[in-house]
Amino acid sequence: MQVQPQEKPTMEAPIRRLTRIADVDLSACPATAYLVERQIAAWPEHEATLATSLANRTAEVMADTEESAKMVKKIAEHHFGSVDKVCADYRYFCQEMILDAELYFRRHGRYERSKFEEAYRDVYSNSVVMEKYLNGLLLSGVFWHNHACALTFYRSEFLPMLPQGYSHLEVGPGHGALMYLTVTDPRHGKAVGWDVSPGSIEATRRTLEVIGIDNKVELVCQDMFDAPSQSDRFDSIVVSELLEHLEDPLKALKSLIKALKPGGHILVNMPANSPAPDHLYLIDKPHEMTDLMKEAGFTIEKSALFPMTGYSLERCLKDKLTITCVAVGRRPA
Repeated sequence: MQVQPQEKPTMEAPIRRLTRIADVDLSACPATAYLVERQIAAWPEHEATLATSLANRTAEVMADTEESAKMVKKIAEHHFGSVDKVCADYRYFCQEMILDAELYFRRHGRYERSKFEEAYRDVYSNSVVMEKYLNGLLLSGVFWHNHACALTFYRSEFLPMLPQGYSHLEVGPGHGALMYLTVTDPRHGKAVGWDVSPGSIEATRRTLEVIGIDNKVELVCQDMFDAPSQSDRFDSIVVSELLEHLEDPLKALKSLIKALKPGGHILVNMPANSPAPDHLYLIDKPHEMTDLMKEAGFTIEKSALFPMTGYSLERCLKDKLTITCVAVGRRPA
């Protein structure tokens, strides 16, 4: 992977007050329209893909997309002074990082890396790469159809299943989008975020401060494989786009089921056929994720599949294209 020199934030070009892209009316979603406007300025050739992604969204998903866009805009402007740096990084993330990983996957039928040491050497230890990667992921929650649908599933399907005053754990909270939805749910009780990396914990903390929820979340530098004192502690656990970064996701799920109270619920989001520079564990078919959950001891209560932008589920299954796989499991009482 070839890394370009770090870009400096640039002055934003004049806004043309975008309210429509192709046949999609964005007049009711000003934050989304703003991000789309800036992304097209940074990457004009991406306009058709953005139009396709936004055209296929329900009103509910669009409402959640707008909330995500507000969060992204606030974070980007706080950290970089404008959204242009994040838009430039998103372009690099798609054109260089994801495309390189996709080409390797197509040639070899597997992910390029399978060991954590390889991901650490090539990705995690390089601060320039990591900033571009995280900024790209930040915008993918707005621009990618499958990521946007998974966010709505979390808010509308998973959270209502939880009891009043639920105690909640998210492993690897990242930029905090799911944590934001959790702590703004009036039914939640206590929210905790775990990450094995002190640097990741601090990055999450800074983001939560920007969006104003840091005082509602307990962030802990905690290895999920070493949590005996957490037995039967949580009503709900979330591992979203995390298991594919591990060498042994089954071991992780077996560890996490112990931290759930009997009858508690876990949400797992794990993409199938989704090459990325730090993805280690490949699931070829969506049922492989729920098979792992069942083997760890969970019963499956709900699941959904969201194909990548511009493709049907049938096409993704046939050609091994990316599918976001989401499932809710329960620890038996």
